[in-house]
Amino acid sequence: MSETFYRVLIIIACFIVGYLCGSIPNGVIISKIFYKKDVRNYGSHNSGGTNTGRVFGKKAGLITILLDIIKVLIPFIIAIRLFEFNVTIKEFMNPTYNTLSVFGEGNTLNQLCYYIVPVGGMLGHAYSIFLKFKGGKIVSTFACYCLGTTFLSVPVVLPVFLITLKAKKYVSLGSIVASGFTVLLNLAIFLTYLFTFREHGFGIVDYLMWFGIGPRCSIYLPLITIFSWLLLVYKHKANIDRILDGTENKITWMK
Repeated sequence: MSETFYRVLIIIACFIVGYLCGSIPNGVIISKIFYKKDVRNYGSHNSGGTNTGRVFGKKAGLITILLDIIKVLIPFIIAIRLFEFNVTIKEFMNPTYNTLSVFGEGNTLNQLCYYIVPVGGMLGHAYSIFLKFKGGKIVSTFACYCLGTTFLSVPVVLPVFLITLKAKKYVSLGSIVASGFTVLLNLAIFLTYLFTFREHGFGIVDYLMWFGIGPRCSIYLPLITIFSWLLLVYKHKANIDRILDGTENKITWMK
């Protein structure tokens, strides 16, 4: 078999690992183990952290959210270490003829391997194989993707989410607004890379991407961010309709 075939298999394997990790239904696990109930039978019938907190209390909700972040963040970090910092693997996945674009040093197959892990994680969370392809609304896993790419997601995006949540008490609205800011943030980072440091990718952009220890800035950053935001909005379609109708549930477990 050719090396290209093995590279394709590795990319598919990275997606599958991300998907399986993202499919872990932490809300269901916590509700069944500690409360002897299935969170999907109550509230919004969703398995995510918001509904878990609404049904079983603030502590259960926050733990579920934290676990939903960790379940994708850990494989994402491992993939970054393997495909960006292991020279042997990086060279195998990134021969000179596999550079995918002219946007400087980036957009290569080794980068695709670790950027695709959180994509699989978000899809797994939304359509879990363990829940008959149903699941949460990818807010926590989207936050994981943001945390894994740039440290600016915390000081810039988190306050937007918390302010919106505090003002309107709608987790869905806060999630949509904050993720929209993430799209703008990552587009700004990528454009800065493209028009200022496109030849080598060094300088301020490396510092924005976890000081050079995280993923390299590439076209995958804005593309995956936009895809993730569209998926998040799609999963909140019913919430958007209820917000417009004034019937959306307001959060009560976070004061």
